[in-house]
Amino acid sequence: MQKLFPLLALTLLALTSCKVEFNPNAPWREVPAVYCVLDPEEDTVWVRVQRCYLGQDNLYNYSSIADSNYYAPDDITVHLNAWKGIRGEYNSLTASNQLVDSWDLTYTERPGKPEGNFPSGLQPLYYCVPGPRFEADTDCVFQLVVMRGADILAQATTSMVGHREPTIHLRDTVEEILSNPSNLHGHDFRFVKGVSSMDWYPVPRGRRYQPFITFYYRRLLDTCSLTIPGNVYAASGTSDKIGPFAAISEDRFLSLIKNHLKDNTDSLFTVNNVDITISVCNEDLNAYINSLDRTVMGGQETSTYSNIDGGVGIFASRRTHITVNVPCDSFGNPNNLPQRLVDLGVGFYGHF
Repeated sequence: MQKLFPLLALTLLALTSCKVEFNPNAPWREVPAVYCVLDPEEDTVWVRVQRCYLGQDNLYNYSSIADSNYYAPDDITVHLNAWKGIRGEYNSLTASNQLVDSWDLTYTERPGKPEGNFPSGLQPLYYCVPGPRFEADTDCVFQLVVMRGADILAQATTSMVGHREPTIHLRDTVEEILSNPSNLHGHDFRFVKGVSSMDWYPVPRGRRYQPFITFYYRRLLDTCSLTIPGNVYAASGTSDKIGPFAAISEDRFLSLIKNHLKDNTDSLFTVNNVDITISVCNEDLNAYINSLDRTVMGGQETSTYSNIDGGVGIFASRRTHITVNVPCDSFGNPNNLPQRLVDLGVGFYGHF
């Protein structure tokens, strides 16, 4: 019996020292990558279709080779269908079997992003111009289909963000909507509901609301602008109103303008009005954006949200809901906005 233990030890050692072949790459399969965001206020629908690639070479090299990254123009076709929607709870829609309209997308190549860490140059895209019907069909369920011959490579459905006007409250003067200057507080740039502000109501199938404030100024004969994002608000389908949105402080407002114009050498003049815009996206796009935060849960990174059946990517909708142009200055105050812009030292000389 005493000789049995060394024998077992040698056997275990032999077993644990065996070389095991392990290939970290899964067997290759074709996976289309499809990206499209519908916006009824845009006249053109753009779709990007790529293919995923697998290999041990540098990823930059792979992504710069068209044959490994894109489909040939005559290899696939891309189609957009509109199905009559059946309305459910909280304005949700499910597709019926009634086809309302369909569009065949056209292949084109357009310049990509500026040079950087990833390849640029001409990018293959597919597009169609749905016309006025696109705006009228916001109660449809839209289907995007990528086909090779008679076979479906990838498909997805999404619903369109609807439309609803906000209620604008004017109190005393319009200037109070965005500015409430005093010797102590200066200007208060606000995205809040209620007193001297705006009530933004939920739009059908709107899930994520992003406010923007666009500041305008004049450089020589040109009107220029800087758009500053506010805090995101995610609304449930049961909300009566959207907000209150968090304020954009005067300090942040001025510091972003200063940084934007830090290299300016021209004379600038304020236009004294700003645009407030709310951009709204549906639940699919909201889930995709949230997943890009790459939250780590339980020590493992969460995957990016995708609603593409047969591939990866996103098919969703958004709407640049409405823009309101309002004054952002109060005249007769020694601490008014034009003077504060002059004090930034980036070229402002008061009112235009």
